[in-house]
Amino acid sequence: MNRHRASETGMTIIEVLIALVVFAVVALVVFAAFALGLRATALAGNMQTATSLAEEALARLAASPCGSSFESALPPLSGRPDLARFQRDVRADRGPEMDLWALTVTVSWTQEQAARSVTLTTVRQVSAACAAVGQ
Repeated sequence: MNRHRASETGMTIIEVLIALVVFAVVALVVFAAFALGLRATALAGNMQTATSLAEEALARLAASPCGSSFESALPPLSGRPDLARFQRDVRADRGPEMDLWALTVTVSWTQEQAARSVTLTTVRQVSAACAAVGQ
């Protein structure tokens, strides 16, 4: 009887192999989820940077004194190496009312071989002094 009990204790090689396969599958899923999380974090960081750049540009445009200075109110992004992958496009369109301008800022970049962009738009009323001189 002792011999029979001794042979039943322990694990067979099949049980060990099945346990290793289950462990490998679980580890693969965990590592894939981790990699996906890293990509999502990188995308979120770039989206936040692009949104901040667009908001900053709109604030500078809104603070500019006259409509003709909209295009020259922003410093170039090329002077900052940490922002080299971002491109900013600014558009100022005069609305149907002479004193209204539609200001649009688009910040674009490439991430993981896909073009990404953030676009913010606002409407600004130009002061009467600027409207009087046709700007």
